[in-house]
Amino acid sequence: MTISFPVREWGRTLCVLLAAGVLVPVSGASADEFSRARQLLLEGKHAEAQEAYRALVGDDAVAAALGVARCQEATGNREAAAETLTQATGEHGDSAALWAELARLALERGDAQSAAAHSQAALKLDAECVLAHYVTAELHASAGRLDEAEKEYEWLVHFYNDNDTSDVDALRWIGRGAAQFARWKRLSDQFGFLVNDFYPDLLSAEPGYWPAHYETGCLFAEKYNDAEAQRAFQAALKLNPNAAEVHAAAGRLALDSFELAAAQNACEQARAINPELLDAALLQADIHLANFDPRQAAGVLRDALKLNPTSEATLGRLAAAYLATDGVTSTGPDSRFGKLEAEVTARNPHAGTFYLVLADALDRLRRWPTSSEYYRQAMTRMPRLIEPPGKLGMMLMRLGEEEEARRLLDASFEADPFNVRVNNTLKVLEVLEGYETLETEHFRIRYDPQKDKLLARYMGRWLEEVYPQLVEQMGFAPPEKSLFEVFSKARNTDGHGWFSARMVGLPRVHTIGACAGKIVALQSPTDAERKFHWARVLKHEFIHVVNLQQTNFNIPHWFTEALAVLNEGYPRPEDWNALLAKSAAEDKLFDLDSINFGFIRPHSSDEWTLAYCQAEIYAEYMLERFGPDAVAKMLSAYGDNLTTPEALQRSFGVSQQDFEQGYTAYLQKILDALPATEQDTDNSLATLTKKLEADPENPALLAGVAQAQLNRKNYAMARKHADAALKIDPANQLAHYVRARLHLLVGESREALERLEQHLDRDNPQENLLALAAGLKLRSEDYVSAAELYELGAAHNPGSTKWLKSLAAVYLKAKNDEKLAPVLEKLAAADSDDLPVRKKLAQLAVAAEDWQAAGKWTLDAMHIDVMDPDLHRWRGQALLASGDAVGAADEFGVAVELAPEADELRLKHAEALKQAGRSEDAKAALEELLTRQPDYDAARKLLESLD
Repeated sequence: MTISFPVREWGRTLCVLLAAGVLVPVSGASADEFSRARQLLLEGKHAEAQEAYRALVGDDAVAAALGVARCQEATGNREAAAETLTQATGEHGDSAALWAELARLALERGDAQSAAAHSQAALKLDAECVLAHYVTAELHASAGRLDEAEKEYEWLVHFYNDNDTSDVDALRWIGRGAAQFARWKRLSDQFGFLVNDFYPDLLSAEPGYWPAHYETGCLFAEKYNDAEAQRAFQAALKLNPNAAEVHAAAGRLALDSFELAAAQNACEQARAINPELLDAALLQADIHLANFDPRQAAGVLRDALKLNPTSEATLGRLAAAYLATDGVTSTGPDSRFGKLEAEVTARNPHAGTFYLVLADALDRLRRWPTSSEYYRQAMTRMPRLIEPPGKLGMMLMRLGEEEEARRLLDASFEADPFNVRVNNTLKVLEVLEGYETLETEHFRIRYDPQKDKLLARYMGRWLEEVYPQLVEQMGFAPPEKSLFEVFSKARNTDGHGWFSARMVGLPRVHTIGACAGKIVALQSPTDAERKFHWARVLKHEFIHVVNLQQTNFNIPHWFTEALAVLNEGYPRPEDWNALLAKSAAEDKLFDLDSINFGFIRPHSSDEWTLAYCQAEIYAEYMLERFGPDAVAKMLSAYGDNLTTPEALQRSFGVSQQDFEQGYTAYLQKILDALPATEQDTDNSLATLTKKLEADPENPALLAGVAQAQLNRKNYAMARKHADAALKIDPANQLAHYVRARLHLLVGESREALERLEQHLDRDNPQENLLALAAGLKLRSEDYVSAAELYELGAAHNPGSTKWLKSLAAVYLKAKNDEKLAPVLEKLAAADSDDLPVRKKLAQLAVAAEDWQAAGKWTLDAMHIDVMDPDLHRWRGQALLASGDAVGAADEFGVAVELAPEADELRLKHAEALKQAGRSEDAKAALEELLTRQPDYDAARKLLESLD
């Protein structure tokens, strides 16, 4: 059955109080006063509006009472609102509007008995009281009387079609009822009508009616159209900055986008305006759940039950908090979860909303397998619900069950084509249809065969190589093959876009790889703007696969990231150390209570990097203080569903406070060992000038101002301050550096170098002076002196790679391969993604016939760029020289695939095939080569040797 919502031409707004789902006539004499009072209410000026309504009691007691009650409710005084309305019914018991409003308040308090009595009273007085019908529908739905509820929602639709009401409040309830009817009956086209016509018409009738924007935003948010939802909420708040429910809705939107600070701010604003707003309390609970703190969430939710003890939205979240706290298997009749579930289902045998909210909360807590079970329960209990099939489909995608996921997502999209996440995920499945699967003993790798066939082969080898070590180290082996999916550009969307859509259905994942416990998705390194060490990423993500499954998804984000980074095997990057020092100086370091936010809701890329950095240091500290089995103990504790404080106590017998104190001391040692750099302080001209005013004879400040003026090209002032510094301290290196730069500006290179050499303090070199002196030596091709100076810089700044890079440039120009290789090895260790360094190391090793090193560096470089034919050629040479003709033949074969025009490679491939005992393959390769180059004597001779 299709119900239409015809577009209406709105006429002149009636002089009525648009308040309670029925028209409440107002006498002409007081119409202006009532209009002013309503305007104040719609603008969120609740105290002024209430005062204005109270002044109008004598003109129309019913309209005034409704207005006062609305003001009281909006500011968190629901009991006072109910009392206001109850008193009004004493004298005006024949007003359906009063009884309907009382029914709605009772409904929102969870008092079903009073809500039913009041709504029936309203309907006896006015059989077409819209609000009373809406409340009745909600009461039927909350009790599991779904057929009856559907009839009431349908009544609201028919009433709209059959009547020409101009009461925007009544139309608001009609809109809500119509949306629910459209969900239950899968009338997806009606959502477009609601947001494009219905609610805009309400605003045409009354431009200040902010609830129209709010309802529109909620519908857009429901479909994951965040941009339009945000616009609608902002429009509502522009009209009424004190609309608490809009602040809460905007906060939920922020939370879903991982903007925690914005979500918390919106939540606090909503609760400050209306302390009794249930949506705000639920948002606060969700913020705690998002930080993996179900205990804190449970406290908020138990308080929220005082607002509405039967709210399935509250009880579903509380059930999830109990499962996360007590263990996902703690579902027996005597468990907290069991008792709560029994209470809910006794009241409503079709409590689909309870199970849907429960599953959503478990999803937020990353208990994905358990979440999927309760999405199934929601579908079973209440098939009318439109959300569960799509959400279960999305969940099954994360769990690698794509076949069933597709069926659910197809059904969900057919019912609701406006759901952006479902739509995006179906597009991902369409892309995956063109992918192939490579299966190894422990892994399944899906890839684009046109772009990543070779990559998949090498990925499979690498994963199987590290598998034994990692599962032994972690003490757990996944019971099923782990699925890895590699996404490349398709349909004008890059691989990262498809990877992100694969994981969450939206472009919200900012890493290059992500793990959901049973599957890993990543952007193809062949598709990325910047090449990365994909083998490191695979190892990192497989650690997550193991950790999540072995702890039944209870491991906190920071600890699995700590173990993943620790197992990458690289030293802490230089920029991480700099960020660590900067954050410590600014008192912005994370602790165990806040570090998870750095991963899932960072405010900046620096926060994200800092979270990884600190997580690794937490793990290093743990191992140093508690021994090599510390990680295993913590994993076991998390597997038993303990929280971090409980896990620390059981594993090591220490409190979290004690652990944090020890960590702080350990971290301070790391910070103390970091070299100080000029970037550690504020060297801006304004800051230095201010300091110099307070200490005008300080040579260091004078030199600093000189450098700042030099950088601004204020050369006269630079000379003046440099000379002033040298007058006080003739050995000041920074001042001499400034004077040397000034020499260079006028072509006095010899004088500049003499000054630099004369005043360089080799025991404590100033880095600007040292770098300039070394650079001048390099420019004059005095490679020995340049290398000596760069080595001096590296010795005094072992944590900085800039000296090593300069030193490498010197040795490269000097063609000193013997000294170049060790420097490049240090640079490779400092940057896992540096392909040119690894490729040069491989080239040097091949030239030196150091086949072991050649094998190491070619493979390491291929773990960044597997499509480079030179690397495969060099690796083939290394393997052949090491006696592995089979492996060599494979590598030369790949090189030929990548560079088919290189006949020399074809010959080497044939030679390797011959040595591998594959004579027939060697003959075929040579015959093809001779077809291309008939006069290739070496190929002909090799072919003859095979006959």
